[in-house]
Amino acid sequence: MSRIRVLDRSVAERIAAGEVVDRPAAAVKELIENSLDAGARTITVDVEGGGLRLIRVTDDGCGIPADEVPLAFERYATSKIAQVEDLDAVRSYGFRGEALPSVAAVSRVTITTRTAGADAAMRAVLTGGTVGSLTSWGAPPGTTIEAATLFFNTPARLKFLKSVLREQALVADVVQRAAMAHPDVAFRVTFDGREAGRWPRASGEERVADLLGAGSAADLIHMHGAIPSGTIAGWLSRPERSRPNRTGQHLFVNRRPVQSALLRRAVEQGYAQLIPAGRFPCFAVFVDLDPAALDVNVHPRKLEVRFRDEGRLFGAVARIVREALLASPLVRQAIAAAGMRAGPPAGVPIAHHPQGDAGGAPLSLEVHEPVQPYTVDATRRLPLLRPLGQLLHTYILAEGPDGLFLVDQHAAHERVLYERILAARRKGGAPTQTLVVPLTLDLTPAQMALLVGHLDVLTSLGYAVEPFGARTVLLRAVPAAGAASAPDSLLRRVVGALAEEGAADDTPERLSIATACHTAIRAGDRLSPEAIEALLADLAATEDPFTCFHGRPTVVAVPRAQLERWFLRG
Repeated sequence: MSRIRVLDRSVAERIAAGEVVDRPAAAVKELIENSLDAGARTITVDVEGGGLRLIRVTDDGCGIPADEVPLAFERYATSKIAQVEDLDAVRSYGFRGEALPSVAAVSRVTITTRTAGADAAMRAVLTGGTVGSLTSWGAPPGTTIEAATLFFNTPARLKFLKSVLREQALVADVVQRAAMAHPDVAFRVTFDGREAGRWPRASGEERVADLLGAGSAADLIHMHGAIPSGTIAGWLSRPERSRPNRTGQHLFVNRRPVQSALLRRAVEQGYAQLIPAGRFPCFAVFVDLDPAALDVNVHPRKLEVRFRDEGRLFGAVARIVREALLASPLVRQAIAAAGMRAGPPAGVPIAHHPQGDAGGAPLSLEVHEPVQPYTVDATRRLPLLRPLGQLLHTYILAEGPDGLFLVDQHAAHERVLYERILAARRKGGAPTQTLVVPLTLDLTPAQMALLVGHLDVLTSLGYAVEPFGARTVLLRAVPAAGAASAPDSLLRRVVGALAEEGAADDTPERLSIATACHTAIRAGDRLSPEAIEALLADLAATEDPFTCFHGRPTVVAVPRAQLERWFLRG
């Protein structure tokens, strides 16, 4: 067995550096954060060979006094904290005194720095963390740090890196996140001499719109509010701009880019039922907290934070996001995709074909005059709609203030019924419809156990169910909303929802969804003019008329301008 001994300093420093600088992007992050702490207003990042050949970060910050340059590369040397109590009030990015020593331990570093009042800059050259030379140099105020031949003395690290293009992408992501957090700072990044990105100083909204790829600030929904021990603000993508992955999600705590499953889940909770399962919103959310309310010292690269009051924070964030989304008009618009032709090429005759599917069945289009003018309260969330009829016995056509509106009758009725059920539960119980003849249903032992364990929830939803033997239940009443449905099928649907995985406090919501989904008007159901009017009025009165609880849209608008383009009138 080997004897215990203290590691050689150079070995210990390389191990410590590996915790902070594990790839070029990590080195770029540390150097950018030093520049931000120095008050820089312009930061330029130049990368060669994916960062392995050279990383250069130049800023116009306050610089380092000449006599402190060697000290800046000593481990645990920092100007940010002086005593342990200071850790409870950290506002700066760097404070551990590890960034510069870690970069210098695994590369050949050259630093050129000058303070505003100095006659000349100081240039220092370090290899493997050791200062080799100090000379006066001509340079403007600020600091330039060059890290060359990254990992030259730790070749094992190179085996775990990706391709040059992948490492460049990771560097770009680091710069973009810093640019998003600091719109008042100009950023520029180059790869092998080619400019890859430039962000002049801008407003927070403009910078976020640019980096989220939203197209313009008008595509974003602003949110802000008070949370325990601080505030939250940011910009959210509209639900229809959701993505199949989480690549467009950015979280910042006290302007520090962080990874926080808690905050991410809270923001996504705010989008519940507004986007389908498997889709994810884009957002840039900035949390500003009292430093005493969080711990930023739980990760070597400070990528993660720990919050003091996670439960209250989660609820506050989800609520503020939800309120911002529901306060915005979320009617989706049908816009022709780029490249679509508005008509046939000149000189090509239009072929006339019977409308319908491959079998030649005609389209079912019914147009109704409204029974009476359609009006809703001034506080409505939907625009004023005049019903026109029913298309394919699935979609309601309506005229809006500036175009055509299509309403999915099933999704719309799901939303109406769901909110009615929730409102009835909040008031003490949903209205019921007693069956003329009670029904008996046979269940499996597992189903029976689930049902008996949730009789109180079922009662609050309007079901009257009681055990009638070891594996049989007696159904005496169903929710009034489901009176038109087959009661046995409805109860089996609810029992199936009980078997789905989920938290115990989610059970009432899952059963409400199951009830509303099974009892809603179906695609293919023929609706009378009166039924159409009633459904539109009921939808307009809901809290969220834009999506069903599956996240599918209830309403899609075709703006007048789009209609005119289609008919070559624009």
